[in-house]
Amino acid sequence: MSMLNLYASDPLLFVDRAIPAELLEAIKKLEKWDEQALDMANLLITVWSADAIASANDREGISELQRLIHFTLNRANSLSTLPEEFMYRWQEASDLLEARRLNLANADPEAQLNRTHVREILQWLPSDGNRELPQSELVKYLEVSAGRVTQLIGPLESNGLVTKRKQGRDIMLQLTESGRKHAKSAALMSAVPERGFGALFSTVDSVRSQVSTRIHNGIAA
Repeated sequence: MSMLNLYASDPLLFVDRAIPAELLEAIKKLEKWDEQALDMANLLITVWSADAIASANDREGISELQRLIHFTLNRANSLSTLPEEFMYRWQEASDLLEARRLNLANADPEAQLNRTHVREILQWLPSDGNRELPQSELVKYLEVSAGRVTQLIGPLESNGLVTKRKQGRDIMLQLTESGRKHAKSAALMSAVPERGFGALFSTVDSVRSQVSTRIHNGIAA
């Protein structure tokens, strides 16, 4: 594991290059908090927490960040030298991560399948490989408003069925592994013949149609 430098001249370089475990090791070696170390740690904790909260299903990343923040807030040197401003800020990040963790733990992808248009969306998105499709095309496909599609995609993302990323003015959508699995289930369910009450109502409608036709022919005769 490489050593993260809390006193690097360009902290932004470490947002994508470093990992929480490296920041944890750097903080362990810190004798006391000073302005430069605070700025570096705050930048990384803030950006990484925001990314983990926005991710479709990054439970491992959330747990790693929670361990980092918990240690940072409770180490002896932090209790004596960490400004209250940062204590409150990092505790808030930890609370948001916990809320997201609970949201993911209670996610129920199966329950999403019964929502309007969800089966259509899962079957419309490519299930072979990692291909993406623009959200604007989904608007045309479903023939609904852009706002309505955004409302539909939100729960699918939070339940780990779909991922999205910004590309220019559009948003690219892609099925997750879980989404591909549920897309297959949705396709199979669509192919199953109607049974129970559904079949009964179809039969009743057919009989009504036949009776109506006979009555019409009898009157015409």
